[in-house]
Amino acid sequence: MIKTQLSSVNYQWLVDNIKSSFDKSNVVLQDDRNTIKVLEFNQKKLVVKSFVVPNLIDRFIYTYLKKSKAWRAYEFGLRIADFTPKVIARIEHYQPLLTKSYLICEKFEADFDIRAALLNTPAQKEQILQQFAQFVFELHQKNIIHKDLSPGNILIQQHKTRFIFKVIDINRMIFKMPNIKERAKNFNKLWADDDDLTVILEAYANLAKIDKHDFIRLGIKYNQANKDTKTRKRKIKEVLGLC
Repeated sequence: MIKTQLSSVNYQWLVDNIKSSFDKSNVVLQDDRNTIKVLEFNQKKLVVKSFVVPNLIDRFIYTYLKKSKAWRAYEFGLRIADFTPKVIARIEHYQPLLTKSYLICEKFEADFDIRAALLNTPAQKEQILQQFAQFVFELHQKNIIHKDLSPGNILIQQHKTRFIFKVIDINRMIFKMPNIKERAKNFNKLWADDDDLTVILEAYANLAKIDKHDFIRLGIKYNQANKDTKTRKRKIKEVLGLC
């Protein structure tokens, strides 16, 4: 059984032939746990994410108890359309449990991701970080919390001194108005140094009209806690020979 959902019947052929189309593409953006490729269809560049086949327990959960990652990413993409590349379709294969699943979206022609701004010190770094703070503030004001605002999930397109941001990897979202702690914690996966994070947090606090000193202190605390957790996990894996 195959379940599909698509934004336009113009993409029906691609949805029906997604496996062969995906396999033929040699433009690979990511080949890790999940595989992400670029392909052209109807004179448009599209990004297709092929999700790894879940383990048996997760296959059961995603079949009977919970929406799959592809399903959530498609539905969330419709809900946050202004903040993410346009979603085109989701495809799920069941036998009878979930096996393969795909998400198709339009390709956002990013110039770089926020990792470049945090690591490479571009001339307009402060502007990028301040405008990113505004982008996240707008997300929050629309009751949207992206649970994985890590550097690779924040794409940036530059238009002189103006920067357009889009978030990807959107299957983990919460839709509610965040409180102050949740707002500050939402930046903790950036892996930014304290100086860069301070620029972001101060710009955000000014927009939110909240005490910037307390907000900066809170954001830096959450950021360091996340770094400590990741470092501790990496050391444990090294000791166990898992990395």
